Amino acid sequence: MKKLDEMDRKIRLCSEEIAYRFIILVMSIWTIYNCMQTIVKGAEYNILPGLIVCGAVSVQSFSQMYIKQKMIDGDEEYIQPNNFLWSVVWCLVISAILRLLGTYFLVKV
Repeated sequence: MKKLDEMDRKIRLCSEEIAYRFIILVMSIWTIYNCMQTIVKGAEYNILPGLIVCGAVSVQSFSQMYIKQKMIDGDEEYIQPNNFLWSVVWCLVISAILRLLGTYFLVKV
């Protein structure tokens, strides 16, 4: 495997960004279409596209926070609190609350 120079890395980064945005757009459209089919026609709801969108956005956001924290770690010029751990904790707490509410309303109905 050949070592990439700066131009090749920039090209690869741009193409990965375009591919990521395309996938998120397609999965979001699929999720909205699925929700509309469920509401209008009473079809069964498919949770998979929504989970993929949430997972992809979460991984992208958490990895960005983690990489930023690692890059500025030990640098005296950029001192910031470690938000990565708190973001993960809050994400889990909100997910648990939403799951409990969803289960409550599903059992109630």
